[in-house]
Amino acid sequence: MNVLVVDDDEMVRYVLTEKLCQYGFTATAACDGQSAVELFREAAFDAVLLDLKMPGMDGIETLKELRKYDPDIPVIMITAFGDIATAVEAIKLGAYDFVEKPPQISRIMVTLRRAIEKATLERRVRDLGKSVEESAALKQAYEKLKELDQVKSTFLSSVSHELRTPLTSIIGFAEISIKKLKKLIPEIVVDNLKIGKVIQQVEENLVVIVSESARFAGLIESILDLTAMEAGTVEWRWEPLSIKEVVENSTDALLPAFKEKGLELEVKIGDDPLLIKGDRYRISQVINHMLSNASAFTERGRVTCSAKRFNNYVVLSVSDTGIGIPPSQHEMIFEKFSQIGDALTDKPKGVGLGLPICKLIVEYHGGTIAVESEPGKGSVFTISLPVEEDVRI
Repeated sequence: MNVLVVDDDEMVRYVLTEKLCQYGFTATAACDGQSAVELFREAAFDAVLLDLKMPGMDGIETLKELRKYDPDIPVIMITAFGDIATAVEAIKLGAYDFVEKPPQISRIMVTLRRAIEKATLERRVRDLGKSVEESAALKQAYEKLKELDQVKSTFLSSVSHELRTPLTSIIGFAEISIKKLKKLIPEIVVDNLKIGKVIQQVEENLVVIVSESARFAGLIESILDLTAMEAGTVEWRWEPLSIKEVVENSTDALLPAFKEKGLELEVKIGDDPLLIKGDRYRISQVINHMLSNASAFTERGRVTCSAKRFNNYVVLSVSDTGIGIPPSQHEMIFEKFSQIGDALTDKPKGVGLGLPICKLIVEYHGGTIAVESEPGKGSVFTISLPVEEDVRI
């Protein structure tokens, strides 16, 4: 994939072209709008990273010129703080998206890949049509599918918000009832065995209400999380992170649950802190879910969490000695509302939102997530996240 980088700042051009090459792109740099237009006439590009403010021909003018030669080229604007209004204007003129300076490499990589994928899909849709009418019909159908998907996401988000408040009340009142019941029991003289059993049953029922409501609340939070990520409304808090530290915090918190189940939790990380730049809460969310999943599908043996550096990536793996996953379902488990608990153990393990959320988080950080598994041989989930060389803890 060939990317044209247009920026009047030499350092920005250097950093972007170097990082693009590290991530597998081919990069060509231009120092101003006019040079970019000339390069565009002579070579084919898959995407353009375009500075909004440049002397002479600015980003808006350059965008208009480039789209004369290729109206479908995905263009991502690079903006300084305070240029949001102008960036929005650029999007109205056909830019795919914008990123703010200083540019976050992981966000740029994710945005670039999505922009190129979208442009490729749009070209395929047009090519599928044998006539202008057929192409228009295909495009209309595609837009309708997108609209329906958005309606579904909006509906899920709306319903989840509406359910969260009464559910919180149910949990709160049930917990209060349990506490009050426990205080009253010693004061009640139970001469009748039947009354004693009724009181015990009421207490057990309240415990079930709290437990199931808490599980339902977790599902609601997952739906809200997923719809917010898909809508792009999640607030990401980028900071320098040590994968070693994040993993150790997660394993320390989950160790009691592993011991209770009789499973060994093994951590294999060297002294290298393995530095990345990312959202601490979200990366912890991914690690916690992978470890919890491994525990849920492992009846005996061990779960191993390891991390190492490979080239320009931190590679984090969670392996288990559990029941494993058939190869035919490796892709399916990363799809929304897909879960294989009932197929493997006749006991559903959630509703299939955890791994799709993990996939979105990892991809937003410029990484990948994959699984290797066979029935009866356990599973290995592997996450690769780009190393940030300039990160300091």
